[in-house]
Amino acid sequence: MICRLLRLSVLLVFCMGVLAACGQEQTSNVQAPIQKKVKVRPQSSPADKKPEADDQASSSVYVYDPAGQRDPFEALVMIKKPFRDNGQPLTPLQQYDLSQFRLSAVVTGKDEPMAMVVAPGGKAYVLKPGVKIGKNGGVVTKVAPEVVYVEERYYDFTGKLSATSLEIRFTQKAGDN
Repeated sequence: MICRLLRLSVLLVFCMGVLAACGQEQTSNVQAPIQKKVKVRPQSSPADKKPEADDQASSSVYVYDPAGQRDPFEALVMIKKPFRDNGQPLTPLQQYDLSQFRLSAVVTGKDEPMAMVVAPGGKAYVLKPGVKIGKNGGVVTKVAPEVVYVEERYYDFTGKLSATSLEIRFTQKAGDN
């Protein structure tokens, strides 16, 4: 009971302090705005300016030119410039990203294995080792019974020519293991 009365009295004192602070107006700290007199200078013509001042001002101004520089906000891992053979026109297989192709058939019983892929437009293409495919300059390296191996060569962020091996596999339907 005493604890309850103590809490209630502390709360009451706090509320009275808040109400007392809200009710007072502080006029002593408020000052009227100060008016300053401003002198207006007559405008001078461009002929009146000294050319020495312009030379000093223009030499101290720095202008950043991003031409030929890499984007500093782009992740270093993601920077890849495709390696392309110049002078050769792009084939229809090089107009799509490698992930957009769907493997539909593989023939491996002959001397040279072949695979059939379907492009996003629904058109089918035959792949053999050495065929160029994908936007990033990929070349088919091997056709296996379940997968087509593609090697993409690119320049990384340091300018070094690198290669990565990618695969085009049959798509798994829901429920297939």
